Amino acid sequence: MTDQTKNPEIHPALADVAMIDGPSAAAACGISITSWQTLVSRGEAPQPVFRAHRCTRWLLSDVRQFLIQRAQQTAREPAQGDALLRRAKMASLAAAAKRAEGGTQ
Repeated sequence: MTDQTKNPEIHPALADVAMIDGPSAAAACGISITSWQTLVSRGEAPQPVFRAHRCTRWLLSDVRQFLIQRAQQTAREPAQGDALLRRAKMASLAAAAKRAEGGTQ
């Protein structure tokens, strides 16, 4: 076995045409598949490339560009992220208080 077959290099152009499924795209973004599908339906995330019946795929390069744009937007609007974090903490505290009252198990 040659050294090249043990550790083959992937040509950079291959990554640009690689396709991934919805769960992989959602995982790359750190969100649920439902959130990913919502972003796609709103036109906020890249549109899929349909390969065959019931086989939806996204170009890896499109998902990568989406993540870069999203990171740049978050960097420009840090207050928005802080507000989201505060709302999540308040919701968590409210749910814990409700469970303590015996409202929801």
